[in-house]
Amino acid sequence: MKLINTFLMFTLILALTGCGNTPQNIYHWDRGYIDSVYEFINEDGDINEQITDLEKMIQDTNTNKKKVAPGLYAQLGLLYSKIGNTDKSMMYLDKEMKTFPESAQYINFLKNKGAK
Repeated sequence: MKLINTFLMFTLILALTGCGNTPQNIYHWDRGYIDSVYEFINEDGDINEQITDLEKMIQDTNTNKKKVAPGLYAQLGLLYSKIGNTDKSMMYLDKEMKTFPESAQYINFLKNKGAK
């Protein structure tokens, strides 16, 4: 009986120790990114303010030593496209595709849609 209690106590301690280490996010997420996507979809908010917020978030990733979140460059490219700055739009879409190669099909779709 004592052996079972010792085993159960050891298992409980091991389980609690494993739960104590929460995984760290490798990407720099910010509420501004989520808000920007929401406002873009709903055609709400100031686009120039959204652009400023996202560019600041990209600069902050260097400070935090984290990676830019997937989709952030693409969102910035879409915002620049909306205000008619095609060069910056394509630059950020290309950067998204280079940083996240799995997004290539979607980014090419966006680029082709913008060319029409």
